[in-house]
Amino acid sequence: MKKYEVIYNTYKESILSGILKYGDRVDSIRECVKKMHVSKTTVETAYNKLVLDGFISSQEKIGYVVSMNSERILLHHEILDYSSNHKEKVYDYDFRIQSVSFDSFETTIWKRYIKNVLNDKKLMSSYGLAQGEYGLRQALCKYVYQNRNILCFPEQMVIGSNYQSLLYIFCGMLDKNKKIGLSTLVDEQAKQVFLSYGFHVEYLRPEHFIEDICDREVDIVYVNTTCFTKNRQSMSERIRKNLMDMKNILILEDDYNGELVYASKIKTSLCSKNKNVIYFSSFSRLLLPSLRIGYMILNEEYTKKYSASFFGPTASKLEQIAFTQYIVDGYLQKHLRKLVREYKEKHLYLKNLLDQYISCPVILDETYMAYWLDLDVDLNRFNSLCEANSIGLSCSNERIGLSFASMDKELMASGVFRLAELLKEC
Repeated sequence: MKKYEVIYNTYKESILSGILKYGDRVDSIRECVKKMHVSKTTVETAYNKLVLDGFISSQEKIGYVVSMNSERILLHHEILDYSSNHKEKVYDYDFRIQSVSFDSFETTIWKRYIKNVLNDKKLMSSYGLAQGEYGLRQALCKYVYQNRNILCFPEQMVIGSNYQSLLYIFCGMLDKNKKIGLSTLVDEQAKQVFLSYGFHVEYLRPEHFIEDICDREVDIVYVNTTCFTKNRQSMSERIRKNLMDMKNILILEDDYNGELVYASKIKTSLCSKNKNVIYFSSFSRLLLPSLRIGYMILNEEYTKKYSASFFGPTASKLEQIAFTQYIVDGYLQKHLRKLVREYKEKHLYLKNLLDQYISCPVILDETYMAYWLDLDVDLNRFNSLCEANSIGLSCSNERIGLSFASMDKELMASGVFRLAELLKEC
């Protein structure tokens, strides 16, 4: 902890605990320098932070005094108590399918780009463009051409915080009489968008996908092409070809992590082969889930229909500008290559551990960086045992999901061994 933080925390705790009360005089900077044996600059930094956070204030001819009264102290404690009681549970072994490799993301580089944007007052003092910052759209056009073979222009691209917010924007341009076909495996968040708009929705079985499209006479198909089958595999080339041959169907392609391939061959995006496709993707798992940047690519018809004046920006301008420079300087491509190597190594390592300690059928979910296990046990009891032993899992369709994305090898090995021990109790 830095010296100014020690001083800050000392006075903060004295005020919150009631040792220093509202209106009490606080040591002068000179007195604090002598008492704490630090420099004047260190004390000034600590006091400035205490002033900014509302603990003390400077009064003429008196000096610094406590400015936080009993009501504000009570509110402060209530907020802290609420926050501590509503923190997300932390697991010793977190196999949940919701995190990514944090260590591979070079946060120092990202901080540098964010800092550069924050230092540009002109950029920070204006609203972002509803369609997304033009520089980012330019950079992403080059990115999707390199990685997904999609040729598009910045005017066709719309930036959003995630695919759901972009889907809401797109549905606002659709004729409400259209019939929507959804793969039964499509994410619930996507389903909610169409249902909230009041569209007639038909659910399409992956194993009879083309037949269902024809039989149910849908006008628009929304499909996750990277996680399409019941076994979490991508859409086959046969279905891709048949789907692209359907000239009167508008295809909404969710190409989630389509470029992050480490265990199979990369598949061609539908958007690269067909002009009747609206393309959706995001960077939540390629970068960090907390960095909310996604994009959609409109075809010629809907580019003409789209009017940015009807919408406001849904993604942070700060992050967009920082991300633009991150891409232009080559860090996104570098990070993608790094993840491919890392996940290739990790998924093979976890597979060997499962073969060694847990003998059951497994399915690799390449898109979500996980293995799904078919366990012949009472899953409710097994889940309860895992929770009690601080092991986080994911469950779906009577399967247990184990992600390898955010765990190092040593932790993964001890976690799988612990799971094997718990299975014996079931």
